Amino acid sequence: MSSISERIKKHFEGDIHILLIVIFLSVIGVIIQFSAKGRLTMDGPLVPLAHLIKSLLILGVGFWAMGIFSRMDYLKSTKYVDMALLGSWFLIGLAYLYGREAGGASRWIQVGPLSFMPSDMAKLCLTISLSKMFASRQADPEAYNPAVIIAICMKIGGTCFLIFLSNFSTSVIVFCTSMVLMIFGRVPYKSIVLVFSIFAILAVTLIFSGVGQRSATIINRVEVYMNRMLGRQSKEEMEIADQGSNYQLKQSLYAIASGGMQPKGPGNSQFRFHLSQAESDFVYAIIVEEWGIVAGFLLPALFIWLFWRGALAISYSAKPLGGLMSAGLTFSIVSQAFLNMFVAVGAIPVTGQPIPLVSAGGTSLIFTMISIGYILSVTRDKEKTKLVPRP
Repeated sequence: MSSISERIKKHFEGDIHILLIVIFLSVIGVIIQFSAKGRLTMDGPLVPLAHLIKSLLILGVGFWAMGIFSRMDYLKSTKYVDMALLGSWFLIGLAYLYGREAGGASRWIQVGPLSFMPSDMAKLCLTISLSKMFASRQADPEAYNPAVIIAICMKIGGTCFLIFLSNFSTSVIVFCTSMVLMIFGRVPYKSIVLVFSIFAILAVTLIFSGVGQRSATIINRVEVYMNRMLGRQSKEEMEIADQGSNYQLKQSLYAIASGGMQPKGPGNSQFRFHLSQAESDFVYAIIVEEWGIVAGFLLPALFIWLFWRGALAISYSAKPLGGLMSAGLTFSIVSQAFLNMFVAVGAIPVTGQPIPLVSAGGTSLIFTMISIGYILSVTRDKEKTKLVPRP
């Protein structure tokens, strides 16, 4: 055990709490993915095993990347982040025009058997880029002149618009993360309110103008959600809605209700056969169905703990960039997780967002691990401050 512990400490640096949370969530993810993909046995007896091996390989690459970035000096490794952000814009445009289409949207660049979602890269790069921008102005809040606010809007607007064209929910996460960073970055509140108002109006205008691949779907899902919450649907309208996104939501609620107080146990989910995205978009419902309400509360508690440990870096990081970057990246990860869970219980309109570290994923998991690697790198500042003798 001591040798294993030494190897872990050698490869990973930073907050041990965050590392333990990541390991625990990853173990949960592997187990639940294998269970949720059990429905694929109809395609062949080795299909679930092949998916398990694929998940473990991706997870191994993710942990390797997380370890690399946790040991890096984040000041040096983020030096060219603005160039990487521009590169992600180009790749998003390429995916939109020529990428692989799935679910009515072109979000992936296919390279042989591998697929890459550039929006995950853009989300990471924008968070770091804004953190650098705000960190350089912490000593002088008056530095946020109109030219700087316009530059901030261009970065946020360019990223959100390109992602919005094929993935509305991710663009919302990116925008909300940007707003949180603006608050932590001491941007004047008048400017924050102005930026929020402008982007909200633009988003609504673009959706109702039919811009992007998912505008009609967004309107439909919001209408279904509002009618369901207000009880406005007739019997005929409910039958039509049940054939679309509402069907998936109902299956999710049935799964949660059936397993909440009487868990069915790992591998015994019945609703994985009805949920089309049981291993990703509706993985929370499968977790509750198989492991019960205790797991249903434990999962959000772990993400809240992760957010607290990541945001805590603001209080002790010796460099403004570290605190801002850690808080922004942690918020992005945790908000995505809660978005998934809120969808599963019907609290918000249906949208396709995986739970980081738990849901099946390739690009999403790799970039989540890189983000956590950066967070761990920032948390090393706490150990350094302990070494500084008090006067």
